[in-house]
Amino acid sequence: MSRPIKTFIYSDYPSGSLNISAIREYLARYGFQTEDRGNVISFLELSNDSLTSIAEILSGAVVDDISSDITKLSVPNSAQVNSEMNRLLGRENTEGVLYDGYWLERIFHRALSERVLLELGDDYLHLIFTSRLFGTFEDRRYHARVVLTGVPSLISTSGLIEAPAKPREYYFIKGGLIQSGKEVGVLDEMYKGRFVEYDDPKISSILCSYALQAVFYHMSGKAFCDNKACCLYNSHWQEDVLRVQYEGMPCDECLELIK
Repeated sequence: MSRPIKTFIYSDYPSGSLNISAIREYLARYGFQTEDRGNVISFLELSNDSLTSIAEILSGAVVDDISSDITKLSVPNSAQVNSEMNRLLGRENTEGVLYDGYWLERIFHRALSERVLLELGDDYLHLIFTSRLFGTFEDRRYHARVVLTGVPSLISTSGLIEAPAKPREYYFIKGGLIQSGKEVGVLDEMYKGRFVEYDDPKISSILCSYALQAVFYHMSGKAFCDNKACCLYNSHWQEDVLRVQYEGMPCDECLELIK
């Protein structure tokens, strides 16, 4: 596969701490051309009917039971569609809502194909930063993800906070506090600095590495690096994210492939 000559970057009301310019500057260091196309819904220039159709499909892609794979979209009611319409327009946040990542990817792929069909080839990468939390069904349950590579690639600012696990002892102490009826909010202060928070100023630096992961996959077909010191490593723990993805660098092998 030839390397992408341009990466188109979109957003979908992501974290306020995300700086798209910083992402573009980071990718430019490795020779990749980028273009910021702004809000993905605005870019698509959807009619009211098309917007309603997308809201209906998105509503059907919401995960209600993490132990049940969505093989067929559910039929939403009008209240669910209205809420999804408000989320598309930025009038309602997506907090607490989990989407099936592959359905989310299909929905945006279809919308982009109707708008920029000739730009869906190997020489282009479409990268959407979204506040939506998405997951994939594996090992009999949904697991939240930060990045989902493909056409388009998706990166979730909510997933950065929710997907990688906090330190093991955090959950042990949390369980004890819940059982004893005590407040758990103090835990965040106890472990502050050991995990990424919503609107964390470190978000842009961390997501630079995930953006490079998406580009790396597009040009090589290799999703992640096995080197735990490489910023293209698939971190499962918050402390690994802060150690590897935060202002991290590709290992020599990946850097050579990128060159």
